[in-house]
Amino acid sequence: MPSPTRGLTQPQRLELSARRLLEAAVALIGEKGWDATTAAEIGQRAGYSRAMVHARYGSKDALLETLFASEYEKKLSPSPDPGSDGMTQALAHLDRIALLYAEDPDLCRAVFVLTFEAAKTTSQAHPYIRMWLERAAHAVEAGLRKGIADGSVRPEVDIARAVNDFGAAVLGTAYQWIMQAYPYDIAEELAYVRARLVCDYCA
Repeated sequence: MPSPTRGLTQPQRLELSARRLLEAAVALIGEKGWDATTAAEIGQRAGYSRAMVHARYGSKDALLETLFASEYEKKLSPSPDPGSDGMTQALAHLDRIALLYAEDPDLCRAVFVLTFEAAKTTSQAHPYIRMWLERAAHAVEAGLRKGIADGSVRPEVDIARAVNDFGAAVLGTAYQWIMQAYPYDIAEELAYVRARLVCDYCA
């Protein structure tokens, strides 16, 4: 069988191997978490040698940094749309998660498995997840403050409590979905959470 890399240029082969390794990492995180996944397993799942992660990235930790830059930063930490009102900006983080689930449920699952695994301060993912959650909270806060100023958020809203409410609602919904203790439709629940937040805070 011809090699899938035959005829590709060196930059194309590097891009392909990087994509396969990230996809393999995402699949394994969803199955067993990051800390229990080895670099060798990622290489083998991607169809390469056990040493491929170290050859391509230098270390498993460096692959994790790339995963955050390519998935968390680009897909889940968008810059606010300057043309949208504050309430829309406050909801943007939730909306991005709902969109990610619709487009790539396996990646969405891996994101939250990693998120909850990172509750351990010894986890390699802990500083990355903490940074991501802090950015999300700051984005919600900025959106709510802008919303009070532009009239899209009720002026009497307690900003600090509202930020906590947004975060707890999203993470609680994700945790129920990951655990699957009973049938749970995350798309439906995220839509319900969004509608409730709009009802509670929208002017």
